[in-house]
Amino acid sequence: MAENTTTTNDNAANSVRALIEKFCPVEMFGTIRAIDSNDIPAPFNLLLAHHSHMTVAMEDFHGHSVSLDVVNVAPDEADGQKSYTREILLKSPVFNDTAFGVPERLDKTRKKNADRVVQYGIVRIMTDRLPEEVVARIQDGGTPLGRILIEADLLREVRCVCVFEVMPGPYFGELCHGPENQAPPQTYGRFATISIKEQPVIELFEVVVPSVA
Repeated sequence: MAENTTTTNDNAANSVRALIEKFCPVEMFGTIRAIDSNDIPAPFNLLLAHHSHMTVAMEDFHGHSVSLDVVNVAPDEADGQKSYTREILLKSPVFNDTAFGVPERLDKTRKKNADRVVQYGIVRIMTDRLPEEVVARIQDGGTPLGRILIEADLLREVRCVCVFEVMPGPYFGELCHGPENQAPPQTYGRFATISIKEQPVIELFEVVVPSVA
């Protein structure tokens, strides 16, 4: 059993590194280390250790619907199979600071109710395995993936394959916290897959963006 777990974690880590490298060198992004889901501290465990859409988890946790910001896109085709990979941020005007042990921020430089990043993600989608209208909504970039799939009422299975401890590097820090925060705190993420009608369609690397004191 331990050997199978190790193999799964190694495969997931390799998949995550391949996703990151589509957009930046791994060493600039930070370091990732596969861990047991039982070792994830609160509140990260509530956000990551489940077989559901992160869109739903984030909205429940922060108490507000999230919006999507598509940072970069990398379409690809190999062996006749089309894929669409994008780097995204989920944002919310409401942030559950206290759950991370941080008092609600009184940041005079930040506009009241301005959106803050709650999640970083990379999503790889096999577009040939989804209905054209669903692909069109995804590529439009206006709606989080989880919400699109839920509204499309597709027979889907979300599976959290592996969870990671993430030590962010400068790329992650600037993207998620801004240039004034070059050393963001340790965080956690996961590698997940989504199958549609029992066919693998989507790979996701999803990282929680915690509050910064």
